[in-house]
Amino acid sequence: MVDKAENTKRLAKNTLLLYVRSLFNLLVSLYTSRLILQALGVDDYGINNAVAGFASMFWLVTGSLSSATSRFLTFELGKGNKERLGQIFSLSLNIMIGFAILVLILSQTIGIWFVQNKMVIPPGRERAAIVVFELAIVTVVSGFIVSPFNSAIIAHEKMGLYAIVGICETVLKLAIAIFLTYGEYKADVLILYAALWMLSTLLIQSVAIVYTSIHFGECRPRAYFDRKSFLELFGFAGWNFLGSMSGTFSNQGVNMLINIFYGPAVNAARGLTSTVRNAVSIFVNNFTLALTPQITKAYAAEDIDYMNSLVYRGSKFSFYIMFFISLPLILETKYVLSLWLTMVPEHTVEFVRLAQVVSLTDLLYVIFANVQNATGNIRDYKIIMSILTFLNFVLSWFFLKIGFKIEVIYFVAIAVSLMQAIVTLKIVKPTMKFSFKELLEKVYIPELLVVLCSSIFPALLYLSLPYGWKRFLIVGLVSVVCSSFSILFIGATKGERAYVLSEVKSKLGFTA
Repeated sequence: MVDKAENTKRLAKNTLLLYVRSLFNLLVSLYTSRLILQALGVDDYGINNAVAGFASMFWLVTGSLSSATSRFLTFELGKGNKERLGQIFSLSLNIMIGFAILVLILSQTIGIWFVQNKMVIPPGRERAAIVVFELAIVTVVSGFIVSPFNSAIIAHEKMGLYAIVGICETVLKLAIAIFLTYGEYKADVLILYAALWMLSTLLIQSVAIVYTSIHFGECRPRAYFDRKSFLELFGFAGWNFLGSMSGTFSNQGVNMLINIFYGPAVNAARGLTSTVRNAVSIFVNNFTLALTPQITKAYAAEDIDYMNSLVYRGSKFSFYIMFFISLPLILETKYVLSLWLTMVPEHTVEFVRLAQVVSLTDLLYVIFANVQNATGNIRDYKIIMSILTFLNFVLSWFFLKIGFKIEVIYFVAIAVSLMQAIVTLKIVKPTMKFSFKELLEKVYIPELLVVLCSSIFPALLYLSLPYGWKRFLIVGLVSVVCSSFSILFIGATKGERAYVLSEVKSKLGFTA
C-alpha cells in the first residue's frame, strides 16, 4: 500500500519547491523577453520564433520517448525493481542516441529545404535564419541525449535539483538578454543570441547528466538491448509520438500558418503570447510534474482509491491555480503588456486573453490523462486525441484560408480542447470507476462556482473604472481576494480547506 501521509508531505514539499522556481522564472523570463524583443526588434524576434519553432518540431521523438522513459522508470520504482530500472534507462538512452543521428540527417535535408523555400523571411535575413535553425537543431539533438537523465530526476521526485537547475538556466538567459541589449557588437545580433542560447542550454543539460550519473545507480550507461523491453518502451513511445506530432501541428504548425498568411510581425505577437502562456502555465505544469509520479506509483501499487483522490484533487487545484493567475491577467492584459514591453505588437492583447482561456479548458482533462498513461494502454487514446489535435491545425488553416481574422486560431483551440476533455473522461472511466454525477460534484461544479463567484466583482470594477494604474491595482487586488476566498470556501472540501489552512499556519509559525 502507498504511504499516503508521506506522499502528501512529499507532494506539498515538491510543489512548494517548484512554485519558488516558477515564481522566480516567471518574473525573470518576462523581463528577459522584453529585453530580447528590444535587442532583436520585431522582425528578428519573429524570425527566431518561427525558425526555432520549426526546428523544435524535430523534438517530437524526444518528447515521446522521454514520456515513455519517465513512465516506465516511475512504474518500476513503484514496484521496487532496481534491476529493471537500469535496463529501462540504458535501453532508452541507446534509442535516444539512434534518433539523435536520424534527426541530424532529416534536419540537414528536409529541414534546410523548408526554411529556404517555404518560410517567409525578410530580404537579407536568409543567412541568419539558416544559422538560427542550425543552432536550434544542436539544442534539439543534445536534448535527446539528456532526456533519459531528466526522466530519472522526475521519477525519483528530486524536485529540489529540478528547481535549482531551472533557476540557474533562467539566470543565464537573463544574462544573455542584458549582454545583447546594452552592448554594441559587430556580429549579427540574432545569430549571436541563438548561439549564446544554445551554449547556455548545453551547460544546463550537462548538470543533469553529471548529477544523475553520480546519485542514481541505474543512470550509468551500458550496452543493453532486450527485444521485449524495446517493444514495450517503443510501443508506448510510438503512440506518444503520434500525440506529439499532432500537438506540434497544433502549435508550431499554426506558427507556420501565421507566417504564411500574416508574416513575421504577427509571429512576434504569437511568440510573446506563448511566453506569457508558458510563464503562467508553468505553475500548473510544476504541480502536475510533482503529482504525476505519485499517480503512476499508486496505480502500480493497485491502490485505485488513492489514485482517484489524487486525480480529483489534482484536477481541481491545477484549475484553481491557473484561474487565480489568469483572472487579473485576462482583465488587465493591455496594462500588463504595457508594463512589460516597450512596444506591443498588434494582436498581442487578444492573443494573450484567448490563450489563457485555452489553458483553462485544457485543465478540464490533463490530470485525468495521467491515469491512462499510468496503465500503459494508450494506443486507442492517443489515436483519438491525435486526430482531434491535428484537427486544430486543419480547422485553423481552413478558417484563415476563407478570410477569418487571425484570432480564430484560438477559438478553434478552445473547441478542440473541450472535445478532448469529453474523450479523455470516457476512456479513463473504466479504470477509475467513477460516475459522471460523482465527477460533477467533486470536480466540475466546484470549478464552475469558483469561476462565477471570483469573476463578478472584478469584472464590474474593470468595466466601471477608467484605464490606468489605479484600475490595474484595484482589479488585481480584488481578483486575488475574491479568487482566494472562493477557492478556499467554495471550491475546496472541508478536509482540503483544513489541510491548506494548517499548512499556511505552519509556514507562518502559528502552530501550537
